Amino acid sequence: MFNSKLKTLSPVDEQNQRHLTPITNQFLQDGLKKSAVVASENGAKKYSTTGNTFIDQFGKTSEYKSPRNFDQISQDMSTLWAINPLVSIMFIIYLRIITRVVVLLTGEKTSSVQRGAGLRHESILRMIWLQLYHPDSFWKNIGLFISAGSWRDIIYMLSYDLQYNGWKDRKLDWKKMGDLLLTGLTEPSTTNLVRKYLPQIKANSQCKTIEAQADNLVAKWICSLIFGGKVENSPATYALYRKYKVHGTAHQWQQLISQGKHNLVDFSKIAGRALSLLVSSKYLKNQGLETKYSEWISGKAVAKYTGFPHELFLKPAFKVYQQQTVNAQFMQLVETAKKGTNSKTSLIVVRDTSGSMGCVANGVAMSCANIGKALALFFSYMLPDGAFANAFIEFNSDAKLHTWKGSTPYEKWNNDSCSYYGSTNFQSVIRLLVKSRQNGVPESEFPTGILCISDGEFNPSDLNKTNVESALALLRTAFSPGYVENFKIVLWNLAANRQTSIKFESYGDVENVFYFSGYEASIVAFLTGLTVPNSPGTPSTAEELFDAVMNQELLQYVQV
Repeated sequence: MFNSKLKTLSPVDEQNQRHLTPITNQFLQDGLKKSAVVASENGAKKYSTTGNTFIDQFGKTSEYKSPRNFDQISQDMSTLWAINPLVSIMFIIYLRIITRVVVLLTGEKTSSVQRGAGLRHESILRMIWLQLYHPDSFWKNIGLFISAGSWRDIIYMLSYDLQYNGWKDRKLDWKKMGDLLLTGLTEPSTTNLVRKYLPQIKANSQCKTIEAQADNLVAKWICSLIFGGKVENSPATYALYRKYKVHGTAHQWQQLISQGKHNLVDFSKIAGRALSLLVSSKYLKNQGLETKYSEWISGKAVAKYTGFPHELFLKPAFKVYQQQTVNAQFMQLVETAKKGTNSKTSLIVVRDTSGSMGCVANGVAMSCANIGKALALFFSYMLPDGAFANAFIEFNSDAKLHTWKGSTPYEKWNNDSCSYYGSTNFQSVIRLLVKSRQNGVPESEFPTGILCISDGEFNPSDLNKTNVESALALLRTAFSPGYVENFKIVLWNLAANRQTSIKFESYGDVENVFYFSGYEASIVAFLTGLTVPNSPGTPSTAEELFDAVMNQELLQYVQV
């Protein structure tokens, strides 16, 4: 249905409860735990599941960056839906949320920053699944989904339908989708945003790929909705559509560039990702705008950006204004992420720099090692009030303590000399702590936990123990029972493109073991605790962490 694209387009009972129902039978728990035992690539004991499907999928979002097959997504959604339909929909919208204060279609804004995974393709296909199998729930929540992401998501849904099924065999409800777009185009508060994302109408000869053909057909269909007539309309009607699209005010900078009026471009109006692309290209030089832009960016502490931290370091920044742009956009991400958070923490960041981290991360053009570097650097700014904010532990075959060197994000990035090599000796991190304690460092001076960024392919520890279990046992040899009991182990799972699936260090709702995943670093705020009204306290288990994420203001509007 949505699994294989065409070659060409040319000639369960619904429940409304919030919390999940755990398995309480000890016999079942023990049996399921034993059946879930697997091994890392290096032979360490791990689990294929935490025993909670929602926590599993939350802890595997790194796997979802690369577009997955619809059958895989359908299976995941069917499993979640059978457990809890309401939370299933919440999770879809969480996957789409672009971290920011969200503006609802009514024009109202959330009272605080909403944090999500920012995964467009995965969340769109999950919404397509919802429209196919639970259409009433889809239409109750599509407005929230658009608010979490973009009006362009509707265009993607329609385009995917054509790419996979063709015009005659479309699966989605195009009548209702059309009504939704027309409503967005007629409402003053949304019309400019919808116009911004309307696809262009091009000559058929220009559309060589299935994606281009589908987008072109969607554009012609929307044109027929606005101006009447058939999908294959007249050139005069297409001209009206083009004029209608460019008269929106949400993309004036693009209009000026297309008209050759480069000197009139207001840099502050350019979208963050577009600004990053323009600055890293030859555009400013070719248009004689380097001096003008340099004067503008040099006075900016922050500049628009809503992407992931690592994306800012994908291309080298040789010129000063390029480096200033990286710094300002990085700090914009930090400032957004810090709003409404408790920035005081005693966690120390731990970076896996073993040889396996040299593999390209799933769905991106960067190694897991550099993704981890970007996340670690981000955490040093997002959590500035802790004693270990500017420090991190690097581990491969052994562990070393480092501090960031430099005064700006770009300087710190370039001054870091950690490189991937050796094995994945997670226990070396714990031995580093134990050795310092044995050397007389007071227990009060130590971190209260670790935030470990890794692909999780650890070396084996003690026989028939996970690395987390071995780590706690080793800590008990040098630290007080109270310290070890409250020691937090936070595992940020990165998926390399070679890996089949992320694995876990614990089974069941184990205290002080948490799982994060993906490339959106701001979600760590759910662990340190939010300061916004009605937010839950600091979580003590992975299930409580997931519940805190689902407790966000935007997600409380979800309906089944």
